[in-house]
Amino acid sequence: MWTPRSAGDWLAVALAGVASASVIAGLVIIGGPSKARDIQRDDMRLQAVVSTAEALNCYSRGIGPLPGDMQVARRAIAEPGSPARLAQGCSNVDWKDDPISGEPFEIHPVDDQHAEICAVFARAGDGAPQGYYYGSGATYINAETLRPEAGQFCYTVNLTAEPG
Repeated sequence: MWTPRSAGDWLAVALAGVASASVIAGLVIIGGPSKARDIQRDDMRLQAVVSTAEALNCYSRGIGPLPGDMQVARRAIAEPGSPARLAQGCSNVDWKDDPISGEPFEIHPVDDQHAEICAVFARAGDGAPQGYYYGSGATYINAETLRPEAGQFCYTVNLTAEPG
């Protein structure tokens, strides 16, 4: 077994200890690969929620109140010539499922002007603005809403907001 004998040996041991402590401290402070993966997945999920909220808004403005069966609304959004797609700002709208699980989002009509769209998130949301969420969907849903904890969270969708 090697033991340090000179000042240079002790310096090398000290530097190795500092480097190891720095790596450990970094992982503790910013999290490891698992946390980064959760952040990326939640960001993807939120972007899909925003896109689907925009599709809900287009359906409401082009056709009317949301149906009880969301597959009806989904089919109308998928059809290029439907009134939902012909509503102002809706020609490229896209209804999305949860990109991680592949399952459709849970959607609940609240009234003629609002709906809730729910998704399961791996972490709490800090409400920090994320610039790429703010396409035209920004007026339909407030993606900066604070998610107080991990798990299911429902965003309110404005079904009557005009694009822009």
